[in-house]
Amino acid sequence: MVEAPAPTYFQTRSVRVDFEKLVDRKVFSLLKKDEVADQYKLLRTMVLSGIRPKGHRTIEVTSFKEGEGKSLTSVNLAITLANESRQNILLVDMDLRRPSIHSILGIDIKPGLKDYFEGDTPIEDIMIHPGIERLTVLPAGGRMDNSTEIMGSPRMENLIRDIRKRYQDRYIIFDSPALNRCSDPIVLSSYVDAILLIARANYTTTEDITAGMALVKEKNVLGIVLNDSEISRRWAY
Repeated sequence: MVEAPAPTYFQTRSVRVDFEKLVDRKVFSLLKKDEVADQYKLLRTMVLSGIRPKGHRTIEVTSFKEGEGKSLTSVNLAITLANESRQNILLVDMDLRRPSIHSILGIDIKPGLKDYFEGDTPIEDIMIHPGIERLTVLPAGGRMDNSTEIMGSPRMENLIRDIRKRYQDRYIIFDSPALNRCSDPIVLSSYVDAILLIARANYTTTEDITAGMALVKEKNVLGIVLNDSEISRRWAY
């Protein structure tokens, strides 16, 4: 087992992650020499070119429908940005109805956003440093079926405002639900600077893309990531 040391982050819980298990879960951005890892580096470059000139720091990652790999892309992008751009990254699991960031990273889901929204738990008490340098994770804390109400609540506005103010030195990635599942990603899009869309080869249809793009047509869309395609045409911008 290969373990990463867990550096001490001020007011952030530090845990150890098993790198070998992360790779088994397709977190290929940890690998030094890998074709898929190289493609995530290309995605990182494209994302940075779309946000840096405008001073943007917050990105929502969503997909046209479930099963397109948005959460895995969120994790790999966050790690690649942290490793390659030398920039601090905050990864937030905002898919409150079906959270999965904790499963991919192999960390506890609790405490998390559920504790923040339903109680008085402060943000700094629910953040985790998963043993990957410059990466901090804000897990969901558990499933929340009333996520739509939460997204439009003053508590949500306070969360976004607090995160932006408190972490001005880092990029913030929000993993949100698929566009066709609920209104959560549309509501969340009003809080972020840009949106990254995820599609899947031989799975996402033209109709899915047309319907999804209609929902975000007024938003700042960075582009579409095409998962499960040939390496040479993995990213579609």
